[in-house]
Amino acid sequence: MKKRVNGEGIALLHDLDDCTGCYGCEAACRETWRYPYDEDWMRVIRRTPFVVDGKLRTYHVVAPVLDKCAACYAKDPNPLCVTGCPGQALKIGTLAEMAREAEGRHCNIYTA
Repeated sequence: MKKRVNGEGIALLHDLDDCTGCYGCEAACRETWRYPYDEDWMRVIRRTPFVVDGKLRTYHVVAPVLDKCAACYAKDPNPLCVTGCPGQALKIGTLAEMAREAEGRHCNIYTA
């Protein structure tokens, strides 16, 4: 039996081209919720640079725990991880909204 995705569920869009890997979203999440250092609610994973079409590229991956993001988003639809991102690489909303936002972008969409 196939599981259907609810388009109204929460989703986080992470634009790979705009992310600088600065850890700002990770710090913002920790600052907002004050969770212990042995827990990860938002994690930035820095990848090794590589060459694509003669240009050096580096992509970073954001690994959120979206049940925590849903609680944060319910309190504030513009959470600090999104508004504090210097590259404006994060957006949060419904899956349907993020799917539209992702058109033509090099990005990941995380869903809860």
